[in-house]
Amino acid sequence: MPTETNPERRRTSRVQHQTRVALSGKDADGFSFAEETDTITVSKHGASLRTSYHLTLGQEVSVRTKAKDRVGQFQVVWIGEAGTPDEGKIGVEWLDARRFWGVEFPPEDWQSA
Repeated sequence: MPTETNPERRRTSRVQHQTRVALSGKDADGFSFAEETDTITVSKHGASLRTSYHLTLGQEVSVRTKAKDRVGQFQVVWIGEAGTPDEGKIGVEWLDARRFWGVEFPPEDWQSA
């Protein structure tokens, strides 16, 4: 399964933030899907989350937060490799970035210990 080829592409810090979302779109076979899932991490530019559907890089998906009922359009930019602990996880990036998660992010020069 293809995965992101340049992990250094990350532009902003991620924060651990689990929130319930509705993920929807078309799967890799072109069938419409919708599922409730959780984010794993979020950033100013996107999120990582779990999915039970087979998706492809570059594919557009919709994410709706359950708590605040906010909807955003994202593009799949990373897919966890089958047979690894990342299987079933995807990374998505905003198509139209804006404040969405309701989270205060650390400054750009912040580094994790």
